[in-house]
Amino acid sequence: MPHDPLKARWNDGSVWNGGFLWSSGSTPPEETPLLPATPIPLNTHTTMQPHEITKERAILSLTVWTQHAPALMIGNQGTTELEALIDQYEPLVQLRAVKQDEADAAYRAQQTTLAKLKLLGTRVAQIIEGHHSEDVLIMKDLKDVYQTSPRSEGTILERARMLYPLWVRVNTARAAHTPALPPITRMVQGVDHTAAMFKALLDGYTTQVQARSDADGVLAGTKKDLEDLNEETDALIKKWYKVMKASYDPGSPEYEALSSIPTEGGTPAPGIIEISTVVQGGENGLHVEAEYVPGGGEHATTRLIKWMVVGVDTGFTHSEPLEATGNVIGPFVVGNVVKLMTEVSNSSGTRTSAERTITIEPPIV
Repeated sequence: MPHDPLKARWNDGSVWNGGFLWSSGSTPPEETPLLPATPIPLNTHTTMQPHEITKERAILSLTVWTQHAPALMIGNQGTTELEALIDQYEPLVQLRAVKQDEADAAYRAQQTTLAKLKLLGTRVAQIIEGHHSEDVLIMKDLKDVYQTSPRSEGTILERARMLYPLWVRVNTARAAHTPALPPITRMVQGVDHTAAMFKALLDGYTTQVQARSDADGVLAGTKKDLEDLNEETDALIKKWYKVMKASYDPGSPEYEALSSIPTEGGTPAPGIIEISTVVQGGENGLHVEAEYVPGGGEHATTRLIKWMVVGVDTGFTHSEPLEATGNVIGPFVVGNVVKLMTEVSNSSGTRTSAERTITIEPPIV
């Protein structure tokens, strides 16, 4: 009769573990290693962001340094100091990504408010004209509103400031009508916007400008910290490499170990092209518009903007030639989370920019 593990006694010599009695002669099956169906692509020194290249070279240098010359000091820096520099990379990269997202969100909030003020400043004025074209006083004030064309931040705000008191006065007149007429509203992104909401957008804009300025300042500081770390690490490993190569003869284990460390030479690596802004727009409001930081792309023979939709694409499978004046890609659908990056290449390899992310919202039309 099979041994029932639930009826085993504490002192009968049986040991129960996961469906098998060790004392019964049965053995558990060996676990199958969890392996991907296809190899997971690993970073190489030819396709990375610049800081990733320095970090990889630093890790390889640390390995050789530790194995072949652990007591060697470059000034007052040794393996301990290099390892500490390497350990700083990941937290700084993660912080930069967070601060970039915050800066992007602040910029897009500002752009969204301007877009709403522009739309309402245009459409509400037209609605007022349609309802009250025979009211001489209203049409006189409306003429003044029309004289300001909302084509820039300044003119959008100026027109909004002129329209608001007129909108309130028109609503007051409509309420006094017999029978009373409803206040004028205009739907934006599925929400009826009132004069009070328009004023809240206008009043809150200054706060948004300050929030964007603050976020940009923090982001700039974070980028500078990463750049400083990269420069310090790069300088240390280059000095160490030079000392090692001069200290040992070719053919020695120490000298030959240096061959595992990639060095710079030949055609200069292409300069990366940083993305400046990523916003939603285009003809139907469902495209993504990307603009770039001036400069960059030095020595590049290929310049691409690449993108993917999170949860749909398995990687940056979409691309098109990068235009210096900016690219418009899409259309997408509301709810899509789109990631973008630039990629530049030449015979020395490929370099990528930091990724940027935008979530597609209902368009402001």
